[in-house]
Amino acid sequence: MTILVLAPPDDETAGRFGRFAEGRGHRVIAPAGFGEVAVTVTADRSAAARVELSTAGERIRGVFHRGLLPPGAPDGPSAAADAAFAYAESLAVWWSVLALWPGPVVNRPSPAGFVPHLDPLTAAALPGMAMPPSSMTSSAIGPVPPLLPRAATGERINVNRVRDGAFLGHGAAAMREGEGEGEGVGHGAEVLRFTGFDPERTRHVLLAGDEEFDLSDPTGTLAPGPRDRLAPLLTRLRSLGATFAVVVVQPEGERMRLLDISCHPVHHQFAHLEHRVFAAVLNGLLGGPS
Repeated sequence: MTILVLAPPDDETAGRFGRFAEGRGHRVIAPAGFGEVAVTVTADRSAAARVELSTAGERIRGVFHRGLLPPGAPDGPSAAADAAFAYAESLAVWWSVLALWPGPVVNRPSPAGFVPHLDPLTAAALPGMAMPPSSMTSSAIGPVPPLLPRAATGERINVNRVRDGAFLGHGAAAMREGEGEGEGVGHGAEVLRFTGFDPERTRHVLLAGDEEFDLSDPTGTLAPGPRDRLAPLLTRLRSLGATFAVVVVQPEGERMRLLDISCHPVHHQFAHLEHRVFAAVLNGLLGGPS
């Protein structure tokens, strides 16, 4: 089976999956451009479409999708404009190809995004789910907003930058330490999210193909109770095309607080289960155990 790994060149998680698949006897193509892959998209006025993917005359049978790396900053405005145009064209082609191609795609694009659009606010409305107490403000305002209820024992006020989801630290210290630093709040005003939860009670659950793994458990086993409570959410994520995603939750009685969803799991998150996780992803592409 020929597998296309579409990812930035420095994506170590994609590279490790590619090497795993090659070790299982599959051919892996990680294209740097369209010169290595033949892409054909045919559409008509009735909205019917036909998509074909091949490399060196061989049909591609599955796609491991991690996104495309935006261009750097070329010298000169003309070069920058050309690079931005080429990136936009490449993104448009891959978006249409992966959305319409009938073969298996890990994290298939949707009309709402180049990776599956996973909205925690919408997902939290599902049975058994809830959002944690949180608030947002601009970093230009200054101090942490007094909008959160008093945190329960053991809970912290965690600060994330809304622009890219980056974790900045805890409470007011996160804003003080980030002043003027590239990894902190940064220059100018930023929109920040303040969320109360207990980091000692969070659970990281990974979807991989048709399987789920509790990354907070050394064996990776998702216990029956949490599995039942998370079932509506996991079903919803898969219906959106998310077949390689990590969900962060905190048990709260009979419900789960939904803290985060991401379609970009990183290999160090599941290092103790890497072989099993990649096998599950590969099995999802193959349509069953290999």
